[in-house]
Amino acid sequence: MKETIICPFYAKGDEYCDVGCDYISPHDVNMIIKFCNCNYQGCVKYRELTDRYPHLSLLLSPC
Repeated sequence: MKETIICPFYAKGDEYCDVGCDYISPHDVNMIIKFCNCNYQGCVKYRELTDRYPHLSLLLSPC
């Protein structure tokens, strides 16, 4: 079975990405389906966070 890869910033809270934290709105569900699961490199928030925390990009494994 193939391992599911999700965004490393998913559900990490306000400091990183709050998508997946607390209440999940219909918009959040759409973003989770569209970007958080193995397509996070296309997410604007992901790119912003990797620019802000470049040391974390070394720990990430691409899909």
